Amino acid sequence: MYIDTICLTNFRNYEHLEFKPSKGLNILVGPNAQGKSAILEALYLLATSKSHRTSRDMDMIKIGDINARACVEITRSARSDAILEIILNRQEKKAVKINKVKTPKIGDIIGQLNAVIFSNSDIDMVRGEPSLRRRFLNLEIAQIRPQYIYALGRYKRVLDQRNNLLKEINKGSAKAPDLEMWDSQLCQYGASVIHRRAKFIDFLAAAAARIYALLTDQSEDFKISYKPNIECSASDTEKEIESAYARKLASRRENDIFRGTTSAGPHRDDILLSVNNFPAKEFASQGQQRSAAIAIKLAEIELMEESAEESPVVLLDDVMAELDETRRARILEIMLGKCQTFITTTSLDDIRDVATSSAAIFEVKSGKVTAI
Repeated sequence: MYIDTICLTNFRNYEHLEFKPSKGLNILVGPNAQGKSAILEALYLLATSKSHRTSRDMDMIKIGDINARACVEITRSARSDAILEIILNRQEKKAVKINKVKTPKIGDIIGQLNAVIFSNSDIDMVRGEPSLRRRFLNLEIAQIRPQYIYALGRYKRVLDQRNNLLKEINKGSAKAPDLEMWDSQLCQYGASVIHRRAKFIDFLAAAAARIYALLTDQSEDFKISYKPNIECSASDTEKEIESAYARKLASRRENDIFRGTTSAGPHRDDILLSVNNFPAKEFASQGQQRSAAIAIKLAEIELMEESAEESPVVLLDDVMAELDETRRARILEIMLGKCQTFITTTSLDDIRDVATSSAAIFEVKSGKVTAI
């Protein structure tokens, strides 16, 4: 899989851009705030429907304009080629087009373009709050298992309805038996989410452990394990998980009514990351945490290759200067010659070992991209 053409209109600082990258390694070089990261942001937006830099779609619209457009033409080996487009508007919901046809759901675009992004915020996934790890799970599983989007979306809607009802029961304007309908649906969709997360982590854990060992010359162990909020195992069926979830909801019903919120379910899941059997969040050094984040991302590339039967597009957003020569070499060893790759940097000196290889180099300045 690779991108033939990128077109941006009123996106960040780009009034208009039509950019044809190389099928291999692309290096975008230039000072900060010139538009390098915006290109990678647009690609990730088209892959996942979300930005990796902001939770507000409006932030991506050029100041002074009402709407923005991001579009790519992609070539795929396992499926037919595609044209993907997202339109952002300050007054309307964002819209998605696939092959120039507007789709009814935003999520329809997910999985059309598979992309893995490396950014300086990756380390926050290792050392930050569980919500960051759940977001990682949701975005990455959605790219390879589109059915996950449906289950997660339905789960969130039912969860909101149940929470509203819990507040009404607490105030005396509804009764506890009214929860039964929502509990049944919550367990059904929640079990589907948990089951897919468990399968994803199973593969990711094995690949990430192997890659982490390579990054550290076999001197350290890295483990990933799924910590669902429901008592279950990766070997359990969805029906078994659903039953376990129902039991836990029933046991916590009084507490949920008292607090007015649902205390059990995949919205409270986490991933446990450990280095040498100690939690990476509390005990790993910054270097170990960075290696853990890199191992997870490289494992993700392998998982996407296996699931989609072709390599994803890889985006490295201003991270190469933060890595030592060994880590850079390991990353490139896995990607080069296999994945179309985009690297942003403020100076070629930071990645001289990369820049001297067969790379297409582009200068980015004031929203203009020029081949060097």
